[in-house]
Amino acid sequence: MDSPSLAPDNRISLHKLEVFCRVVERGGVRFAAEDLFVSQPVISAHLRSLEERLGVKLFRREGRGLELTEAGAEVHLWATEVLRGRTELDHSLRDIARGAAGRALIGSSMSVGNYVLPPILVDFRRRHPHASIALHQSNVEIALERTLAGRYDFSVLATDAVLDTNAFEAELIARPPFCLVAAIDDDRVGDSASAAELTGLPFVCPPAGMAIRRSQDSALAAIGVVDRRVEIELGSAESMKVAVQGGLGVALLWRESVRRELQEGLLREVRITGHDLRDKLYLVQRRGKRLTAFQSTLTSVLRDGIRARLDRIDSHMAQSSGENSS
Repeated sequence: MDSPSLAPDNRISLHKLEVFCRVVERGGVRFAAEDLFVSQPVISAHLRSLEERLGVKLFRREGRGLELTEAGAEVHLWATEVLRGRTELDHSLRDIARGAAGRALIGSSMSVGNYVLPPILVDFRRRHPHASIALHQSNVEIALERTLAGRYDFSVLATDAVLDTNAFEAELIARPPFCLVAAIDDDRVGDSASAAELTGLPFVCPPAGMAIRRSQDSALAAIGVVDRRVEIELGSAESMKVAVQGGLGVALLWRESVRRELQEGLLREVRITGHDLRDKLYLVQRRGKRLTAFQSTLTSVLRDGIRARLDRIDSHMAQSSGENSS
């Protein structure tokens, strides 16, 4: 057995590899036998069987000990990798069983994907290194289409639309607050405005037909504002904030999307007297789809994380309102 056969027997058990590696690590058959609680002849039999199946000599005698042959050293490197892979697989399977590892393709509307989900997903991924997560942001219509087609496992969407219950399972998980913002030096509006006063203000809006525009229109219509004066239509919260800072008008955006600008004094809030306008945020999946344990764990984390994040916003709003009234 000085040279390997052309076709080594591939029916090599992991147990034989474990025995071989233990002999190498412990420096001999006797110590390996003691570690594994078997007799020395059993260890020797495993080594002979492994040599026969690989077609190479693994050890040579050096004095009273054993030394790896060149082929044995190569087999040891390979066996170590195989056993390491087996251990990693064991860990991964345990993680999968308890919902700590797996794959999730998530759809989201733009604001929730930009301002709410990232910190929650980043924290989750940091705590679950075997998780594979992909977040795709788009308009609501595209996200729904891809969720229905199975391209997304689930979506987190802000929409005022009534979703087709025959096609989707939709859970209302949060009511994110809107915030009316203006430029710091815009003297056309004070720090508060009544619903009636909003009708005369210039607005920066999303384009007609977008889900966020419909949500804004619905929230404003609920307080009697049905005819806004639109100065410009822009397709993202970031571009709308630029327009507001440039003095084109006020904008109704998610409070979370303007939090940084309010804190840094780049924009100011205009409180709508007597009203608290809110959007609707849904967790959506195709009806009948069975989520994996990992995906179910992730939806629970997102649900709780979003609610906790919005609860902190509500708490801050209540505190600010109390300070202002005093």
